[in-house]
Amino acid sequence: MIDRPLSTDDQRRRLRLRVAAKLMVGFATLCLLYVLIAQVFSGGGETPSMPSLRVEIGDLQPGESRVISWEDRPVMLYRRQDADYSQLRSADERLLDAASRKSQQPDDYRNDFRSASPDLFVAIALGTDLGCPVSFLPPQAARFQGTPWAGGFIDSCRKARYDLAGRVYRSQYADRNLVVPRYVLEGDTLILGG
Repeated sequence: MIDRPLSTDDQRRRLRLRVAAKLMVGFATLCLLYVLIAQVFSGGGETPSMPSLRVEIGDLQPGESRVISWEDRPVMLYRRQDADYSQLRSADERLLDAASRKSQQPDDYRNDFRSASPDLFVAIALGTDLGCPVSFLPPQAARFQGTPWAGGFIDSCRKARYDLAGRVYRSQYADRNLVVPRYVLEGDTLILGG
């Protein structure tokens, strides 16, 4: 095979390709250096704290629900009634994740009530299917999955239902329990993000 000398156009094209490749390598190196330097001087990886919100809940009566806004998200508050406690402690085979193993809540709220206190349920009021608003649906004689509806929550889009601890029922479009945020109770004051 005989090597032909490159034409002037070929030489220019190769030169442009070499310059472009060197510029791209140089730019990538500068980007990498910027990221590394920014990481070193970023302040040690401090976790930003979630803003808190104080809500007075002393007037929330048993069986009553309220939706408030926190960080541009609706939050459902529900004061449980005496009948709700036994319902939540009994095993319901219709629930998809009754033990809340795959749901999002603080670890110390992983109990039958999914809450810091048995009498109050707090959850982000957005369904886990399409993120539609969730509202309280009181007990009804109308049947749901073979038994009268004992009360709980329902999303406004595809009508996925959750029990009074925000656990989703099987055979719904939603397949995760409602999200429970971290909160603290101080008497009649709820502190979200506390």
